[in-house]
Amino acid sequence: MRFWHKILLAVLTLFIAALDISVIMVMKKSWQLNMESEKKRAASEQLLIANNIYENLDSIRARGNPLTSVLLASVAESYGDYYRRQGIGLELRENGRLVYPQPDGGAAAPEEQSIRLSMPLPDPYQHIELSYQREIGGLYEQQQELNRFFVMINWIAGPVLAVLLFLLIRQLTKPLKQLSETTRTIAGGDYSNRVNLHSKDEFGELALNFNRMASVVEQRITDLSDMAEEKQRMVDNLAHELRTPLTSMQGFAELLTSANLDREDQMKAGSYIRSETVRLKNLAFKLLDLSVLRHRLPELADVKVARLFAAVGQTERLRLEENGITLQTDSSIRAVRGDPDLLATFLVNLIENAIHASAPGSTVRLLAYHQEGEAVLEVRDSGSGMTAEQSKHAFEPFYRADPARSRIHGNAGLGLSLCRQIADAHEARIELHSVPGEGTAIRLFLQLYNN
Repeated sequence: MRFWHKILLAVLTLFIAALDISVIMVMKKSWQLNMESEKKRAASEQLLIANNIYENLDSIRARGNPLTSVLLASVAESYGDYYRRQGIGLELRENGRLVYPQPDGGAAAPEEQSIRLSMPLPDPYQHIELSYQREIGGLYEQQQELNRFFVMINWIAGPVLAVLLFLLIRQLTKPLKQLSETTRTIAGGDYSNRVNLHSKDEFGELALNFNRMASVVEQRITDLSDMAEEKQRMVDNLAHELRTPLTSMQGFAELLTSANLDREDQMKAGSYIRSETVRLKNLAFKLLDLSVLRHRLPELADVKVARLFAAVGQTERLRLEENGITLQTDSSIRAVRGDPDLLATFLVNLIENAIHASAPGSTVRLLAYHQEGEAVLEVRDSGSGMTAEQSKHAFEPFYRADPARSRIHGNAGLGLSLCRQIADAHEARIELHSVPGEGTAIRLFLQLYNN
């Protein structure tokens, strides 16, 4: 079934259904109002008749005549004959016994086409009950006439509406046919074909966007290539991050096997290798989660800054000694809120970049302080620095501010990219300030542990 067929059937069905429901609700409401009006009228007439009978009985009683059944029937008959011509039937019962009319007094109106009300006469005639029955067959006939008229309207309006909708929808969906033909040609490889539609409605906007889409089909192919590169980037990030702890573990392992160490130093080195192995395993899974499932939140906890700085310093101790660089730490806050493994990875990457950019004998500062309600972790060096253009691209994957120096140190340009991912995972802000020849400072703004 084609699209315009579906629209035709849906609109026709909804319109007829809405029309039918609306008319039925109006007819039902009209019927309720008419019935309420008839009931009010019947109650008013019944009360009038009851008062008249009451006055007649009072008059008879005042003359000293006893109220016999024959007398009650005679009084009721005088009213019954009058109201019968108006389609109203009366019954009078004394202590539940029918007094008027007689059981064979004629057929009453059908119960379903009449209004029947009963009430006792006022004191002292409560034992006498007056029943009122009003025929409303005309109201039912009027309702049936409305029903027949409604059916006739449906039979007329349905076909007329179907024809009008057919002509209208066919005209409105012509642009879709043109879009379909153009799509077919583009799918066949003719990327130069465009939709020639200049209307200003939604179809015109669709045609404009379609033409834009056709002009960037080749770019989409490039995007697919970028997706493959992103997967490779994930592997490269993981390999880059695994390199540092593996190198440190290798150094401690060689120290254990080649040096004469006492028992305490052996236990310390073995403990470090074990702790780094556990952190390496946890970090590998976290990096995979950051690369593949970026919507997953890190495991936040209160991270003690002193312990974090000590772990980072221990991890980078051998590399700092090899390059003749001093790591200076300073903290004015006790703890921050974050993922301890990811924060350690963040600082390790920054320190490694600072080592690559610094000359031997220089100092790398690792700072933690409070600033305007936030906790700031900062790594600052006095190395070569970067220009404004280099700083702009520093967090891009595989970007190297100094390609020659980066290749010497085996840097793939993924460290700052990984730092950006860690900051995004913490919903934190990261800032880079660098001056050529003076050094670089990178700050991470986190939530305080007690905020």
